[in-house]
Amino acid sequence: MSARINRRALTAGILAATATSVIADVPANPWGHALRGDDTARLPDHAAFWARMPLPFTPAQAWRLLSPETQAEIGAAVIGMVLAEYVSGDMHGDEDHFYDDALRGDAMDVGSDLLTRIERHLWVLFPDLYGPDGDHPAWALNSGMAPPAT
Repeated sequence: MSARINRRALTAGILAATATSVIADVPANPWGHALRGDDTARLPDHAAFWARMPLPFTPAQAWRLLSPETQAEIGAAVIGMVLAEYVSGDMHGDEDHFYDDALRGDAMDVGSDLLTRIERHLWVLFPDLYGPDGDHPAWALNSGMAPPAT
């Protein structure tokens, strides 16, 4: 009997064992008023694009399948990524840059690192959400959207 390693279970276990809680010790809103995010235009869901594929569920539905801890971790990373982009100053004119060039450079590195890590983290989750490791998932094969494994 040969020992087979379930890569998905191993990866999930490693992530669970090394994850830190991002929910603990959340400070109270220091301004005492609602944040503006709920008053802004909603982000597009690109429903027309996703409807072109026979996905088992939409990205919004897939998000709701993630644990609250994973949602919080990814959400915090996205906020950190945008904050790092702000600090890096890439979107500002030279006259509006932070004075500390080393800080700005580090912010660029942090933003890039977070984006890479978010992608890797989600890539581990995708086989459970949209199909098995390796070959194309059944929804892509059965619809004729992807070539069969050779």
